[in-house]
Amino acid sequence: MGNVLSSIQGTYQTICVAAKALLALNANFQEVLARASRDPGLPARNPTSSYWLDDPPFPHLVDARSEEFPEHADVAIIGSGITAAAVARSLLLEAVRRDDALPRVVVLEARQLASGATGRNGGHIKPASYADYALLKQKFGPDRAAAIVRFQRQHLTRLPELCRAEHIDLAECRDVETIDLFLDTPSFDKYSKEVEELRNLIPEAIHTISDRKEAQEKFHAGEHVVGAISYRAGALWPYRFVASIWRSLLSQFPTALSIETTTPVQSISSASEDSDPYPFHLHTPRGTLRARQVVHATNAFAGHLVPGLRAKMTGLRAHMSAQRPGAAFPSDARGERSWSIMYGAGFDYMTQRPSSSSPQNSLLSGDLMLGGGFFRSPKQGLDQMGVWDDSQTDALTATHLNGILPAVFGAQNWGADAPEGRLVKMWSGTICFTADAVPFVGKLDPRLTGRAAPSSSKQKQQPGPEPGEWIAAGYHGDGMIYAWLCGTAVGLMLAGSEEEDVPERPGQPGGRVAEWLPRELRVTYERVRKISIADLAGELE
Repeated sequence: MGNVLSSIQGTYQTICVAAKALLALNANFQEVLARASRDPGLPARNPTSSYWLDDPPFPHLVDARSEEFPEHADVAIIGSGITAAAVARSLLLEAVRRDDALPRVVVLEARQLASGATGRNGGHIKPASYADYALLKQKFGPDRAAAIVRFQRQHLTRLPELCRAEHIDLAECRDVETIDLFLDTPSFDKYSKEVEELRNLIPEAIHTISDRKEAQEKFHAGEHVVGAISYRAGALWPYRFVASIWRSLLSQFPTALSIETTTPVQSISSASEDSDPYPFHLHTPRGTLRARQVVHATNAFAGHLVPGLRAKMTGLRAHMSAQRPGAAFPSDARGERSWSIMYGAGFDYMTQRPSSSSPQNSLLSGDLMLGGGFFRSPKQGLDQMGVWDDSQTDALTATHLNGILPAVFGAQNWGADAPEGRLVKMWSGTICFTADAVPFVGKLDPRLTGRAAPSSSKQKQQPGPEPGEWIAAGYHGDGMIYAWLCGTAVGLMLAGSEEEDVPERPGQPGGRVAEWLPRELRVTYERVRKISIADLAGELE
């Protein structure tokens, strides 16, 4: 009887512990839902210092602004990162192609140029097609998941071809072989099966599977690595890429384009009369800008000015670091290799900058750019969701990033730390998840913005689409394989070319927008109405 009672007592205690854990998890998730439903506000005024923003190549652009604040614009773009640059570029170049009058474009940035996610991310042009496909097919089915993956993969060619055409050498844009190193067998087995399925749907997405022995020998991995999947990806210096695009556009269109940094948009109101040619009034500390079209290129912060997107998308605090490789690390001088470290529900991602021993190329440091550790925070990532504050880093996440590389590659492949120390810099940034795992792209329904669209015949007589508010945001942490072409699509829509067979140009596909932008990305009212950020619970398993 004593043994039975002891067994019952032990089982009861186990159940109590499990129940307590479930209740705590539920409470934590309820806190996430509450945070995700709030106004994200404006970006923090004192963000952590990002490696990518150091030594800007065009110092005059960092705090660019007009001497006199503009009074009106044909198109106001809120945000100055990769999305905003893509919108402005495609819109202005398309106006030239169509021989239309150049639209007056004003870019409004809350902080310094491209100092948000673009200036803080990993610079990894990496469609992890097998992993993305596994998630997307659950939501949209195999065929549509494959279409979205193909859209992601276009960035592998569009961004490098644009860098070559514009001679943006300082962006260090390059093709890389990327290796996903797995630390647990269940994840490796699961994704190996997804690779096999993907081969039938997207044969051009070539993946090579390596077992434990081959992974450790071929990729100089440590004993904890149980397998690897390798494939093609890309990398660049994101801030320098975007700054170069802005510099080129300002040179080409000096009277049509202006950038107004440290000019946060605090609110937007509608004009009192439908006949107003600039029906949207954007209120900033420097004055009010009247605009015909408004583009929300603010990613995680879009909900600040578009209340209908709250609880439909949310910000997450993510972490990045720059680290010096160990003495024995298998560095590639051209920076043509990248990695991900896969473990359960979590992963880390890393590129390596090109390196040079020449004093003339001292900026080519070969630093390792490592990000991730999302689930290492005190509440396994839940305390980083619904957080838009990039002025701080999480201690446990930072500790994880600062220590994982020698453990994964092993002492024999890492060696002694650099004399200056391993860590160069650690910072945070805000990424954005939508409730259904794909971005919001296109014209916003007034029911989401809370602002009525003008309806007078005078408005319809103007060239291009009727006035409205537009968005390209919510990249699910994959901005480098979504943002450029999502922004490009919005630019073409604003130019009135959405239904036209537009010629291909560097950085832009040819044809009609609908031929290359997956329909699942369209931000319809019905789509937004049906989803909730609570749907993300399944992705945290």
